[in-house]
Order: sequence, then C-alpha cells, then structure tokens
Amino acid sequence: MALAAALAPFASAHAAVITYTDSKALTTTNWSDALSFSKFDTSLGTLTSIRFDLEGVVQGVGSAESLDTSASTVTLSLGSLLGLTRPDHTTLVVTNPVFTQTFDFTAFDNSANFAGTSGGSTGTVSATGSNFFVSNNASDFALFSSLGGGTIALGIDAIGNSSGTGSGNLITQFNTAASGVAKVTYTYTPTTPTGDVPEPASLALICGGLGLLGAIRRKKA
Repeated sequence: MALAAALAPFASAHAAVITYTDSKALTTTNWSDALSFSKFDTSLGTLTSIRFDLEGVVQGVGSAESLDTSASTVTLSLGSLLGLTRPDHTTLVVTNPVFTQTFDFTAFDNSANFAGTSGGSTGTVSATGSNFFVSNNASDFALFSSLGGGTIALGIDAIGNSSGTGSGNLITQFNTAASGVAKVTYTYTPTTPTGDVPEPASLALICGGLGLLGAIRRKKA
C-alpha cells in the first residue's frame, strides 16, 4: 500500500488532456463558415491522439399538402447535414440532426393551404445530433501541432436535408436553420523534465513499503 501511494503521482502524470471549443450560431441553411482552434504546443509533450466532436442542431418548420383523391399517411423529416473539415476540405466528422413527424391526411380538401384535413405543419421544431472521430494519424498530428502552439481554422458547413414522403401527389415546403458546436481534444504524454527524480520523502516511502513487503514474506515463510 505504501509503494502504491508513493508511485501514484508518477503514474497519473503519464497522460494529459487539453480541449478547445468553438461554435457557429443558428443560421438559415445552407451555410459555410470557419471555426478557430488552438494547435497543440509540442513543448508540452508528445501527442497520442486527437478527438474531434461535432454537435449540430436543426430548427425549423415543415409543411405538407396532399393532393391525392384518397386518404394518405405523410411523413415530414426536417434535417441538416453538418460537417467539420480540415483546411484542405477533407472531412473530419459529420452529424445529421433530424426531426420527424407523421400526419394522417384525408383526400384533397380542394384548398392547398397546408391546413384543413389534407394538409398540416410541424410548427417550429428542433432536433440535435452528434458524432465524433478520433485520429491517430501522423499527418494530423503534424497539422494540428507546432512548437509554441498557434491556431488552425477548420471549415464547418450545414446543408438542408429535409423531405416529405407518403403520398403520390404531395406539396411540401421547409424552412430550416442549423447551428454547430465543435471540440478538438488533444491527448498527450507530458514531457518529463531532465533529471526529474522522486523527492527524498517519496523515496523513503517507497523503500519503507518494499521493506514492509519483505518482512511480511519472511514471516509467512
């Protein structure tokens, strides 16, 4: 137990984590923008992985009118495809928040107003989606790190991805906006200062623990 207590501080120093966050406010789809993140400062240690998290929100209204001469079931899906990309536009992570609602419509009521018995609307609704990607790629390590840190700009975009299904003769309209929050997390092994040795008190505790362990074994023998 004494040995474990003495070594605990050294074991916990083997890994460290730094996270940076940036976001894009709710904006009518379709849009493209850039987010800024700090690079990993290589003076802190050696990178072991980079995690990219992307959370997206879609918000809007969907409406439909069935022109069929018979009753039909119609499903409206309000969605947005959000993506986070490297500076060279290659994809890092994608998420697709979607809201879905189903309607039971009668035959066309002779009024294409997205209301009555053959039409309807979702009202203002929203949905959230999230996804992540972990990179252990040497090229990403080089791209996202430098001595002293610095910054890197990542692209973010949101494309409207809404649809209406369930009727052969269907009018639909959608009005959507999307927002996104991205996080970049660096996991690394901290640099150990040259000549870093355990404190005398720690050494004494280690030695004491080893002595105690030896005494217990001798007694059992």
